Formats: sequence, structure tokens, C-alpha cells
Amino acid sequence: MLKKTIGTILSTFLLASTLAGCASSSSSAKDESSSSSSKGSEPFKISMITPLTGNNTFGGNEFKNGAELAIEHLGGEINGRKIEMEFADGPDQNATLSEFERLYNKGSRVFVSGYGSGADRTFATMVDEMQVLYLSLAWDKDLIQGKSDYFYRVGANVVDFSSGAMDQAVSVGEKYLGKDAKDLKVAVVYTSNFEHIVEPFKERAKKLGVKLALVEAYPNDTKDFVPIITKLKNTDYDILVPFQGVTDGTPFQKKMHELKYTPPLTIGAGIYYDTPVFSNLGNDITDGILSQSYVTPFINEEAAKGSKKFREDYKKKYGHDPLTHALQAYGIVNVLAKALESVDPAKWDDTKELAAAVKKLDIDYGELPWYWGVSFDKNNSNTKADKFILGQWNNGSLETVFPDNLKTKDPIIPWEKK
Repeated sequence: MLKKTIGTILSTFLLASTLAGCASSSSSAKDESSSSSSKGSEPFKISMITPLTGNNTFGGNEFKNGAELAIEHLGGEINGRKIEMEFADGPDQNATLSEFERLYNKGSRVFVSGYGSGADRTFATMVDEMQVLYLSLAWDKDLIQGKSDYFYRVGANVVDFSSGAMDQAVSVGEKYLGKDAKDLKVAVVYTSNFEHIVEPFKERAKKLGVKLALVEAYPNDTKDFVPIITKLKNTDYDILVPFQGVTDGTPFQKKMHELKYTPPLTIGAGIYYDTPVFSNLGNDITDGILSQSYVTPFINEEAAKGSKKFREDYKKKYGHDPLTHALQAYGIVNVLAKALESVDPAKWDDTKELAAAVKKLDIDYGELPWYWGVSFDKNNSNTKADKFILGQWNNGSLETVFPDNLKTKDPIIPWEKK
């Protein structure tokens, strides 16, 4: 067997053909181990590489916590075989790739993506040759570029999410502002780094006939937001939709507060507007602001089986309410568990058979605590991760206000100061 480091493979984003040439010898070993009863009784490892240090620690640890709780709620075993999570720290893409190599060399063959999922586009090009099953939560438009037997996008894609933000604006306009799409005027501001995220939003506006009264892009390192806020003051619009991260969203909101300017209505396009960092700006800034999110733990418990137990047990175990990030990790582990349940535990180490079981999954909306269902298209992209929620900040909490079947409270539009 000609050996070549996976580090080389990762740096070129391709798997050396020599590694594939070893398939015959490795597969025979796999067949032998699969038929062994002792192999079927060994703990089954599920690996996750997520940022446990660095700038994205809060999200990375939420993922870790959510995955841990999922294993606990599954009783630590499925069909009599023990299951365990193995975590590695991936504060950036290089570290994630390095940890993937380390875990692969240790024998890991089943992965679920961690927070940020920045390396998943690379993994999508590799895992078929490596016979590694990979369940991804990355939302990149071009994440999947063709058919695969081993790589699955289980979460939402950015086109649906971005378009959904426009749909949310239209729904709010119709229901609470009394304006049809053709009469609605929307302002959108965003860092130029998010152009690829905003593009589907703009395309959806055009399709629905919504007027974009202001479209303002700016460099990510912008420090002075007064000119943009001045433009907003001088623009006739109904709803402001900001696509922003921490580095620009925080000074933008602080400057508006300092200038005593409040938009008629703000619908944050997630990303930053549904995070604790935004909440920490204080109620004077955040109260009344709406934000689109993936489905969250704070939804109507009758709409998603197990959501209440997840929420309550998470807070008891970790000392704080779970974020949507924790629910995503909890959800993806449960999706994998559904596949494991359908396969003889002695055959779990055959990733081809396990991947085929993932492909066959057909889970309806509401059957899992994260509400999303599971049904994969021909390119293994989940077609039932297309439902999002609209929340409204109130006294430091983000209450679900839309859609009706998931809401916990009615929105207050226009916002009334208490």
C-alpha cells in the first residue's frame, strides 16, 4: 500500500488516486471486521470538529453541548451498541483540516460538521474517495457540486435562507403594515463580504415586485456608519433588513442608538441578529427588533416532538438556555441516529451501507425537536430544511412570532415602549 499523507490531499482538495488503490485491501479488512461480533460490540464513534477556542467559541461549544445531550437522550446506545461523540477543536479552517486528518488516521469514518462548517466544501470533494460518511450543516450555495454517496447537506442552504428573509418581510408587510408586496418598500444594508448571501434576497424581491428603496453595501472594516444612517433617515421605506456580522452590526446599532434614530421596523437577517452578542447590546437597542433564524428551541412545543425536553434538559445540564446552534447539533446527531437504527449495529462500520441508510431517510416536519424534516434530493441536499422562524427581541429574549404553527407569542408591531 503506497502511503500518502492526508495533509497533502487536503492541501490540494483532492484525494490521491493511490489511496483509492488501497480499497481492495482495506475493504477486505473491513469485511472481516464487519462479520466479527466483537467489532459490532465496540463503541461506535461519531466525530465532530468544532471551534472550542478562538472567536467562535460560543457557537462551537453550543454545538458540542447539543451533540453531547443528543447522545445522552439516546441513552448512549442504539440497538444495543454503544455510541460515543469524539470532539476536536477547529478554531479555523486549517485547524479543522488538520484535526480531520488526525481523526481519520485514528480510524474515524463518520463525521457531523461543527459550528461554522468552513471546511465542509473541501470535505465534500474528498469523502467519497475516503469512504467517510459526512453530515454537513454548511449553507454554501455551491457546497454540493455533484452526486455523492457519502456527503449530505442536512441543514439549510443560503439561497433558501436569504430568500426567506424577503418572504418574512412580505408577510410582515401584508399582515401588520397593510401593504402588499408591490406596495412594500424595503431598505437593505450589508457588508460587501455578504454579497453572496444578499444576492438571493435581491432576486426574490424582484420576483415578488418588492421595491428596494435603498441597497447599501460597505466594506467589512467600515468604522463610520453616520453616512449610511443619514441615507436611511432620508429614504422612504417600511422595513430595514440588515445583513451584518458582529464587527459591523454592533457599531452600526450603537451609532443609530447614539443618533437617536430608530428605523420604522427592523428584520435582521439572522447571522448576528439572533445571537447573544446582539442581545448584549441592551434592551434599549434590541427590544422590538425582529430576526429571522433557523428553527430554535423556543418554538411551540406541540409542533416539534421533544423540543421542550431538549430546552429544559439543556438548561439544567449547562446552566443557560440553548441557542439555535445547540439545536442544530442536537438535530443532526438525531438524524444520524435514525439511520443507525435502520442498520444492523455489526454493520455500522461499513460506511457505504450506513450512507445508503442516510439517503433513504424520510422524516416529516415536526418529527424531530428541531422541527425540520429530512428528505434528500439527487445531490444529497435536504429538501425539508427550508422552514425558518421570525423572532422578536423582548427584554433580552427572542420570542418566536412567526409562522403561526411555531410561534410562542404574537409580535408587537409597531413596537411599544414599556
